[in-house]
Amino acid sequence: MKKIIFILLSVSLFVACERKIDEFSPSANGVNFTKFVAVGNSMVAGFADNALYLSGQQNSIPNLVAEQLKTVGAGPFVQPLIGTEEGVGVTAVTGGFYCYTKMALKIVPDKDCNGDPIGTSSIRPAIVNTTVDQNTLKQQLLAAPTVAGPYDNFGVPGVNVKYACVPGYGAYNPYFARFASSAATSSVIGEAAGRQPTFFMIWLGDMDALASATSGTDLLLTPVDTFAKYYPLATGALIASGNNPKGVAATIPDVTSLPFFNTISKQLPYNSVTLTAEQAAGLNFLYTQYGHGDIVWKEGQNPFVYSKPDGSWAQMQQGDLFLLTLPTDSIKCKGMGIANPVTYEPYPIPGQYVLDVAEQANIKTHIDQFNQIIKATAMAQNLAVADMNTYMKSFISGLVFDGIAVNTTFVTGGMFSTDGVHLNPRGCAITANYFIQAINAKYGCRIPEANITNYPGLVFP
Repeated sequence: MKKIIFILLSVSLFVACERKIDEFSPSANGVNFTKFVAVGNSMVAGFADNALYLSGQQNSIPNLVAEQLKTVGAGPFVQPLIGTEEGVGVTAVTGGFYCYTKMALKIVPDKDCNGDPIGTSSIRPAIVNTTVDQNTLKQQLLAAPTVAGPYDNFGVPGVNVKYACVPGYGAYNPYFARFASSAATSSVIGEAAGRQPTFFMIWLGDMDALASATSGTDLLLTPVDTFAKYYPLATGALIASGNNPKGVAATIPDVTSLPFFNTISKQLPYNSVTLTAEQAAGLNFLYTQYGHGDIVWKEGQNPFVYSKPDGSWAQMQQGDLFLLTLPTDSIKCKGMGIANPVTYEPYPIPGQYVLDVAEQANIKTHIDQFNQIIKATAMAQNLAVADMNTYMKSFISGLVFDGIAVNTTFVTGGMFSTDGVHLNPRGCAITANYFIQAINAKYGCRIPEANITNYPGLVFP
């Protein structure tokens, strides 16, 4: 009898434990997620691989968050989808803009800049389609979205905090013009507030620092007082939109945590110029002849020379960073950073390819102050905070999710797309989960996280 009782007790305990482990009951905890709206720049839009394209939008961070919010009552999340998988990127030029298709990974034989093979192959980013002409690309970009509005994703590549609040911004930004109700009068925040969200996510501010950093300078940073004026206006407009919404705001990552800024410098040290005594003497004479006797070359290891925004030249120092756009072939075969071997003229690296220590420090100071404003605004307005600055730094050394290791290493790290700034689908899923965690922690919800194994990293050829 005792044995029977013991067996029955064991079975009942096992069943009870098993049921408890498998149970997960999503809960909104009273938060109204019926109408979810997202506001931000390229990270929110689904921009990746240096362009906006269909599957990138489908795997955008807010779209993945929206899928999980459906378990707690959220309705459809409509995005202004672009009708091409090739994608369209934009660079502003005088009198308009230049379009290009997205980047992809291709295996190509390694050759030096003279075209001579060096015996190995490598994986490199390459433009997907170089045959599409400018008119076709512009037509694709400016064409009406393939899904009818009104829309819920107000992620606009290139927008900063101030311009998100400026009416008529569509006249300056074709990404917004393609889906704004009025390119001449609408603002990004105004359009989003017009949707009367019950819950919103906002990830604005990246471009207030990133636009400057990717240009290799600190001169394009948004002034802190401007950020402090417009960020609370943006969130306040969403809160005042009519449904007393709750929301989640995200901080701005330190740009040096992105592969765009730390990849080349790992492969090409700042002091990679190796000279003999004779070569050093020749360069010292040459630079003196051109009025730059302050730049001194010596036998052995020497730093590259680069130009600063004010037109002055300097030798690089430890901690200066090469941008991913650095034309390394020009360094190898054309003497960039030293002297042109054909014209025998000094050849400094253009400053657009270098983010020096002083520029990094100024950018970091601005980002820290921007993030203080974001956190203070969130506290005052009772918003959750997804601290993407802290999260992104944790990926430098690497983390493991569901058995998948990811880090910020370019290409092989499994988190970033080929442009070194924007995330790939797996990176977007991980980031979406951080937003969900922030919402759950702030509002006591039980929103399930996305399964990151369902989303690919970079697709290798």
